[in-house]
Amino acid sequence: MFGISLSGLNASQKYLDVTSNNIANVNTVGFKRSRAEFSDIYSNMIFTNSKVATGVGVVTATVAQQFQQGTLTGDTGNNLDLAINGTGFFVLSPDLNSTDKLTPAQDRTYTRAGDFEVNNKGYVVTPQGDYLQVYDVDEDNVAINLDIGSTHALQIPSTTGAPKATTELTIGLNLPANADHLTVTSFDPKDSSTYTASTSQSMHDSLGGAHTLTYYFIKSTDNGTDNYSSTNPTKWYALTFVDGNPVDISTDSATGTTDFTVTDTNSSVYGETYYGFNLTFDTSGQVSNMDPDALFLVNDTSSHTPLAGRSNYSLLYAMGGGVDGGQNVHLAPTFTQYGSANFSISTTPTDDGYSTGLLTNIQVNDDGLFQASYTNGRINVLGKVAMANFINPQGLTKIGDTQWKASIDSGEPIALEANQGVAGTVKGANLENANVDLANQMVDLIVAQRSYQANAQALQTQNTVFDAILNVR
Repeated sequence: MFGISLSGLNASQKYLDVTSNNIANVNTVGFKRSRAEFSDIYSNMIFTNSKVATGVGVVTATVAQQFQQGTLTGDTGNNLDLAINGTGFFVLSPDLNSTDKLTPAQDRTYTRAGDFEVNNKGYVVTPQGDYLQVYDVDEDNVAINLDIGSTHALQIPSTTGAPKATTELTIGLNLPANADHLTVTSFDPKDSSTYTASTSQSMHDSLGGAHTLTYYFIKSTDNGTDNYSSTNPTKWYALTFVDGNPVDISTDSATGTTDFTVTDTNSSVYGETYYGFNLTFDTSGQVSNMDPDALFLVNDTSSHTPLAGRSNYSLLYAMGGGVDGGQNVHLAPTFTQYGSANFSISTTPTDDGYSTGLLTNIQVNDDGLFQASYTNGRINVLGKVAMANFINPQGLTKIGDTQWKASIDSGEPIALEANQGVAGTVKGANLENANVDLANQMVDLIVAQRSYQANAQALQTQNTVFDAILNVR
């Protein structure tokens, strides 16, 4: 008889312990409350009459983790604070090996706590020093290998590393159809009345130095005044200067079909010969011909070299010494000629080169992509947050520090990407609060206390009954 009440006391104590632990962790980021679950005990024998069996007490069946979503905080002001709005888990590993990749998949742990920080080597870690795991991604920001074993630690570089020389420049421009005709041979870069329009974009040399490429456009008079007939389309000449120095446009044949010489004695560049490119437009405002059809800035040792005796018109000369004389720069502009619009930039200029930049910001989007911004304007994707899920999360093994490990009961981790399937989205500058309802836990405390008192009273009553029996004379 005493055993029944004693089992009740033990169960009440377990209920009290679990509830107290929930309350103690009400402010623990990513904490998941537990629930004590109990089952009754019956002593069954072959000849026992089950109709009158009373049972022999209670036993703790399990302390089950409850993985319901906790509430998310607002903007914490720290972009490395991450929260999962869904059922997935962050993937962690305890250390690095000699190749700076994390230890094998079986050593991974899993957490919902996203209060990450950067250690002294630039790795993203938990407050306890465990390394956040990420996937490598392709050009479309899709995980290259969706496997827990392929994940690795995320290291945030403080700079973009070595600079990259420009190899291609793009820009979209509208040249005004109603512009006045000008005499090409009167061109003067210091006199805006001698050219129709100009614009600039940046480019970079092999050392990361920034330079300014300027286009000069001249609407030519060499095709008469009938500008809109299909037999005599409008013609434009274009010249390129880098840092104020003229740079020839190269043709593979180097025939010089786009050259002209300035003959106006009033020009500051009188007597100079320029190799640029020309454009003709059809009646719909589209380019009908561009000569040459592939534009390259010439350089001394590249595949597009200056014409004989014109090294002063090379890209190397314009940029100054000390840089790669073989730098090939392909120009890929697009043009229209609409009369309803003035000279304007229709497509934002792009430059595939860049200088070394310093880290300015880290952001994580809903897809879990870590994006690093640098002072040179570069935005590099460093990796995608690795996420995992389990067939039975309640079967995970608790190891402390708000972390779990996979077990036979939980099943193997299922590798997932954020914002796909059941994994959920990643919210940067947010944290998931503990899923502990303090009011409910206080009620559970009262229930546990009353249960403990009742079992203690039952034990006392049984003791009184035995005393009465022993005192019978």
